[in-house]
Amino acid sequence: MGELTKLISAWEEYTQKNNDASATAFCMYFLAQESNNELFGGLTPPDLDTVFAKLIGRLANMQTAYSKMALQEIPEFELEWFYFLNTIYHLKEVRKTQVIQYNFTEQTTGIDILNKLKNLGYIAERTDPEDKRAKLVSVTKAGEKILFKVYQLLHKPTLLMYNDIDHKDKQVVVNILKDTETKHQEILSNVKQKSIDDLLSETLGEEKIGQIMLEREKMFKSWNSKRLRQE
Repeated sequence: MGELTKLISAWEEYTQKNNDASATAFCMYFLAQESNNELFGGLTPPDLDTVFAKLIGRLANMQTAYSKMALQEIPEFELEWFYFLNTIYHLKEVRKTQVIQYNFTEQTTGIDILNKLKNLGYIAERTDPEDKRAKLVSVTKAGEKILFKVYQLLHKPTLLMYNDIDHKDKQVVVNILKDTETKHQEILSNVKQKSIDDLLSETLGEEKIGQIMLEREKMFKSWNSKRLRQE
């Protein structure tokens, strides 16, 4: 397909879905689609939300991989321990359940990590005076010492991945995502026995979910047809 034919076909497809289409809006859409098609080695998802989620997810996985490489200087220390220790340090004296919830960890896994940190002398615990059934944990001097050592190591992956991005661009991304992080921290902290469908219903509403699912069904059918034609 020639480049002009490709552009005209894209314009026709765009105007069918957007009755009030403008050349400016189309150009922004087309450039975004072309840019997205270069991501993930050709395994580009069919919609922008999924492209966005996949990009963030892969960056998070890369950060984790680099962080584990950096922690090889302290072979006995695990990355998950850092997350828990860092949470306790910043929240001061805090209940065990709050630490586990903040890190979105299963209860048994979280308790196991906290017990390891306690046995290593990195945290101390005492009975919560307001609730004798609960335990409060805090970081010890030894915990602070290892935490600051890990801070220095984990700064290396951050530099490796993000140092070349312009400061203003990084601030824009932070401004865009910070409310989403706060919102879903609250949702996940109170999730209890709810399913993902329950959360969608509460957050978006049944009517909106129905509309989105109908649009997604059409979109995936179109995406699958294109994929089959390319094979």
